[in-house]
Amino acid sequence: MMLVQLPEGGLRMVLQPDEAAMLDQLVTQLLQLLQSHSSMALDADPLFASLEVGGSESKPEDPALARLFPDAYEESDDADRFRRVSEQGMLNRKVQDALAVTSAIGLGGDPFAALEDDDLEIEVDIAFDELPTWARTLTALRLAIAARIGLEREADHARLEADDEARSTVLVFDWLAAILDAVMRARMAGTGRSA
Repeated sequence: MMLVQLPEGGLRMVLQPDEAAMLDQLVTQLLQLLQSHSSMALDADPLFASLEVGGSESKPEDPALARLFPDAYEESDDADRFRRVSEQGMLNRKVQDALAVTSAIGLGGDPFAALEDDDLEIEVDIAFDELPTWARTLTALRLAIAARIGLEREADHARLEADDEARSTVLVFDWLAAILDAVMRARMAGTGRSA
């Protein structure tokens, strides 16, 4: 993988076929997770649906979804009320972000398409105004992965990295962190550009 800041304020990712396939697969899995939660929804009233208002009554049981949709308030009644009116909108935005990322990767939902030509590098140009979408999706991926493997504190990272079963997942988590770091650096560098 190579990450290059573009002069106009964006970022170019040059991915090997297996890297592009893995990133696309991760984003697709995130979409499936989000859509599974959306199907539990919430408010069938078309007015509320059009306003993106709606949500569940309580925090999701799935640890990855619970990390993606945490309680907004300490008091459970307040948290439940806030979730009830805001969760669907947050979920819709996360889905839209993930769809934009997988579309930019350009494999059309077929991660094996990238593997057909091992010599072909895949270039993904991320315009400056698309960087926040990528940052939100990469963050969501990292939160979901961390929840799945029990990575909650810095000390957990070393423990999980030493675990034979978790090591590869931790490496993917760190790889996503490198991409996120490049996205954030490009965003910061681009904020000082002249209009």
